[in-house]
Amino acid sequence: MQKQTDQVKINLSGRRLPLRVKPALTDPAPLAEACPITRRVILISPMPGQVHELVKALTDSCFDVLVFHRWEPDLHERLDFDLLVYDLSVAGTIDAFAGISSRLNREAEYTTPCLYLVGEKMIGNASGPMLQEELLVWPARPQEALYRVQRMIGNSPAVPKRGFLPKEGQRIGFKDLWLDRERMSVQRDEDRVHLTKTEYDLLLKLIDAKGAVISREEMLSDIWETDFTGGSNVVDVHIKSLRKKLGDNAASPKYIVTVRGVGYRLAD
Repeated sequence: MQKQTDQVKINLSGRRLPLRVKPALTDPAPLAEACPITRRVILISPMPGQVHELVKALTDSCFDVLVFHRWEPDLHERLDFDLLVYDLSVAGTIDAFAGISSRLNREAEYTTPCLYLVGEKMIGNASGPMLQEELLVWPARPQEALYRVQRMIGNSPAVPKRGFLPKEGQRIGFKDLWLDRERMSVQRDEDRVHLTKTEYDLLLKLIDAKGAVISREEMLSDIWETDFTGGSNVVDVHIKSLRKKLGDNAASPKYIVTVRGVGYRLAD
C-alpha cells in the first residue's frame, strides 16, 4: 500500500476525497512575562475549598497568596503582607466576627487592611462597628473580590519580586529551593512556590532533618499534634500535594523520597 505523508482520504457518498491536513505550528506561543511586582495576601479560611476561585483569581493577577485554616497570633510579626482576607462566610456569626475583629485590632502595630468574607444572613444582621469594616458577601464573582482587593491596597507601596529573597542568615536552601523561616515563604530560583502552612511545615521538617528519615508517626505528632495513626493517610495526602507543587515525581524524586513502610526523607 502506498504510504501517504501529506493527505488523508475519506469516503464520502462513494467518492474518495482528499482531506488536506494542516501542518503543525512550529513556533511556540511566547511565554508570558513573570510578574514584575507582587502583592502579598494572607487568606484565613476554615474551608479553603470554598475560596478556591478567589485564590486562583488573585494568583493569576500577580498576588502571592498564603492560605491558613485559622489565625495564628504571631502572623503579623513573622510575615509581611499587604492584605488579610478573613473568611467567615460559612461558619461565621456576629459574635465570632466581633471576637476576631477585636483580637486583630488589639495586636500591636496592626495596620494591614482586612477584608471579611461574610454570608448573606450575617450581613443582613450587621450593625454598628461591623458596618465600618470592609465586608464582601461570599460567594461572589471572583472578579468582584479581585476589584475590592486591588482597591484596598491600591495606594500601598508596591513590593518588587526580589523583595521575597530572604537576607543571608534568614534562609535555608536545598538544591534550587530556598525557605525563609521568618516569612514562611518558599522559592525555587526566583519563582514563589505557593504552599499551605501544613505543606510548608512538612518541607521545613524534611530539610531540617538533613536527609534523615522521618516517620509518618513523627510527622503526625509534630505537625498535626496527634498520635493517632490507625488507618490515617493524612501525611501521604499532604506529601503528594507538596510534591505536585514542587514539580517532583515520586518514581524519580528530586526533592522527597518515600521510604516504604517508614516515612520520608530528602532526596540525594
